[in-house]
Amino acid sequence: MMAQGVDFEANFVHLARLALAGRAREVELLSRRTLARLSNSRPDLADEIKKVLSENARASEIARSRGAAVPLPVDIDSRLELLKREASPRVEPEPIWTPSLRFELEGLLHERERADELLVAGLSPSRSALLIGPPGLGKTLAARWLAEKLSRPLLTLDLASVMSSFLGKTGSNIRVVLDFARRQPCLLLLDEFDAIAKRRDDTAEIGELKRLVTVLIQAIDEWPADGLLIAATNHPELLDAAIWRRFDRIIEFPFPTEKEIENLLYSLIGERLSQATISTVAILFKGKSYAEVTREVMRAKRYAFLNGEDLSVLLTTLSVPKERGSQMARLAFAKELRSKGYSEREISQRTGLSRQTLSKYRDQV
Repeated sequence: MMAQGVDFEANFVHLARLALAGRAREVELLSRRTLARLSNSRPDLADEIKKVLSENARASEIARSRGAAVPLPVDIDSRLELLKREASPRVEPEPIWTPSLRFELEGLLHERERADELLVAGLSPSRSALLIGPPGLGKTLAARWLAEKLSRPLLTLDLASVMSSFLGKTGSNIRVVLDFARRQPCLLLLDEFDAIAKRRDDTAEIGELKRLVTVLIQAIDEWPADGLLIAATNHPELLDAAIWRRFDRIIEFPFPTEKEIENLLYSLIGERLSQATISTVAILFKGKSYAEVTREVMRAKRYAFLNGEDLSVLLTTLSVPKERGSQMARLAFAKELRSKGYSEREISQRTGLSRQTLSKYRDQV
C-alpha cells in the first residue's frame, strides 16, 4: 500500500527487522514518523493516531523524568559512582568553533532533528563520534554543548572510579557504565578514551585491558539510534586500529586561527582594546589552544584590575613568551605603546626589542 509517497509495506518490513533485533527505541521513532504520515492519508484514523502519539509523548516524558532520578552505578568495592551526571548542561558563552568543526557538530544535531526521516529511509542518525586533538581545544566542551542542544543529560565516565586495582573489576565497571547509559536518554562521554581503548598489540598492557577493547567495539556497534556516544582523546595514536572503524564520525579539533583567536579575545575583553592591539595579541597567541588563551587573558585581566596596569601591555608581558612573537608583531606593539606615552626604555623592556632596534625602525613604528 502506497500513500503520499510512503510505502507502508516497506516500512512494516523495516519495523519488523528493528523489532526482531531488539532495537525498541528505533521502532518507536519509525512508528511515530509513519503514523504522522498515515494521518494525512487516512483522515478517518486521524483522531486515533493523535491519541496514540499523545500517549507516547506522555510516556516518553515520564521516562525522561524518571531517568534523571535513576541512581548512578557504583563500584562494588569503593562505592564510588562510576559516572558524573549533568542533568541540564549549560554552555555560556556560546563557543567559538572553526568553520569545519562547526559543520561537523551541527551535522550531528541536524541528523537528530530529522532522525525520523532517516529511519523511514532505512538509515540511522550518527550514534557515535570520536573527538581527537590536543588538550584545551574544546573536546569536552563540545560534548557538553551537544548535550545542551539536544536537551539530554550528560553522563561522563569517571575514569578514576572505573579503573579498579582489582583484576577483572575494570572491565566489569566499564560494562556496567555502558549498559546503564544505553538504557538512558542521554549523551555518554568517554573522556581520555585512550586509557581504556589502547592498541591490543601494546605489550605493556595486561590482558584485561586488551579485552576491554572488544567490549567497547561491541558497545559502539550496538549503540541505540536515539542515544549518542562521544569518545574524546588527546592521544589518537594510542587507540586500537579496530576502534577507529566503529565510529560514525571522527571529528578533529584543530588549533584556532588568528581570526578565531581575535573573536575569542573580543568575547573575553570586549571593546576595551583597539583593533590593532587585538590583532597583534592574536598573532602572539598563534599556536595556542582556546583554553590557554582564555587562561592567560583572564590572568592578565585580574592583574590589571588589582594593580591598575594597562591590559594591552600586560597581554604582551605576562601572557605570551616574547620568543613566540615575530619581530614585526613586537614592533607593532612598540607603536601601540609609544602612542600611549611609554618611554623607549619601558617599550624595550615590555617588547623584548633592543633600543637600537627600536631606533632603527622608529619611522615605521
